[in-house]
Amino acid sequence: MTKLAKQTIHFLLALLTVLLVAGGARAEKHAKAAPPPAAAPALPATAEKGEAGEEEESAPELRTIQLVVFLDKLTKFEIGPGTYHGEFYLVFHCDKEPCKPDPIAANGKFTTKEQEKIDDPLVKIFKVKAELEAVIDLSEFPFDRHALPLSVEDKHEGVEYVFSPELNEEYKKLLGLKSTVNPEVKLAGWKVDQDMKAKVQKKKLGNFEDEQLVFEIAIERPRLASVFKSLVPVCFMIFVAGFTLLLKPKSAAGRLSAATGGLMTVVMFHLSATSSLPPLGYLTRMDKFMIATYLVYLINIMFAVAIVRFDEKKNEKVAELAYLTAGGVVPGIALLAWLTVFLKVA
Repeated sequence: MTKLAKQTIHFLLALLTVLLVAGGARAEKHAKAAPPPAAAPALPATAEKGEAGEEEESAPELRTIQLVVFLDKLTKFEIGPGTYHGEFYLVFHCDKEPCKPDPIAANGKFTTKEQEKIDDPLVKIFKVKAELEAVIDLSEFPFDRHALPLSVEDKHEGVEYVFSPELNEEYKKLLGLKSTVNPEVKLAGWKVDQDMKAKVQKKKLGNFEDEQLVFEIAIERPRLASVFKSLVPVCFMIFVAGFTLLLKPKSAAGRLSAATGGLMTVVMFHLSATSSLPPLGYLTRMDKFMIATYLVYLINIMFAVAIVRFDEKKNEKVAELAYLTAGGVVPGIALLAWLTVFLKVA
């Protein structure tokens, strides 16, 4: 490159630097002389809310729908897993349109769900078949009573079901029913209550709390049948053992044989009476009654053995004393033990 060309390039670079410095100084001068920007006009109250206000206004409103349930059929109740099958009519009464309930069973599932045709746009009726679960407590067997629940909730989060006793009575009169349970509902081995109870059940999991509308069907074992099948046979066995108390000390050997044979019979009856129950981790009322009966038999056997031993030793006075003592102690302990069981002291 020639010397002239190099001088030309240096001259152009110097000229460009001078122009840049001059432009920056002029811009700084104008910035200092310019008036401050005008304040932005205040937004109205609705505008200040911005997106938060819009979110609050667009939040879905909680809809409440009144629900009435009628039981039409009850089948296949299994004590072990605590499951049962039923057919129900679900009547939904909305306060305003749109009325589009979509019910689900929280404690099971609806196997079929058919909507009945009705002219009223605020009333929806579903006929459902359900497979449901219940918590079964057999601690009072054979006088146990259970509540079979139907827990209903909606698929949509913004819908809540409520129960109105007034509306319940109104629909019963409208349909010509005396109760919310079909009078033809039968369950083998159980007595079904003729009216369903409704309640709000709260379930808490940590900080989360869920409320569900629950309808309960009360069932219980027939009391008279339970007494004759569970208690009367044992009472007859006890009467037989009681008659042996009248045997004199000389017949103590026969008395001992009758007591031991009776104890084996009571044990076998106990196993037979509770064979229909699932494996339990607690004692039922029947178990406690039978344990009290075992105690009575064991005390009777102890006195019989004592009488036999004293009679073998020719100690007639002590044998007679043991005989008289057994006549009062055995019935007294039997009465005390059974009262303890049936008064639920133990």
